[in-house]
Amino acid sequence: MQMADEDYDNDSGGELERGERELHERFISILLDEIERERYPSSAMLDLLQSCMNRRDRVRLANALMDNLAAHRYPSPAMLRRLAQLAG
Repeated sequence: MQMADEDYDNDSGGELERGERELHERFISILLDEIERERYPSSAMLDLLQSCMNRRDRVRLANALMDNLAAHRYPSPAMLRRLAQLAG
């Protein structure tokens, strides 16, 4: 159940915090799902995801890019660089 905006204004913080976490998780999940489906995910989408992801999201992104790398004979240099950066 989603809360109305005015309900958040009257909240002591617990519901608002949970709502913000849920929004973050949903946003990240949508982006990651799209990245997992695309052969060549857009740099803009990857940049946006990397700008707001946490450590768990970072692992999921790295795994998605590694799966993509393993599935293609000639991965893009940009994807290789990004994966190297994520993997450390």
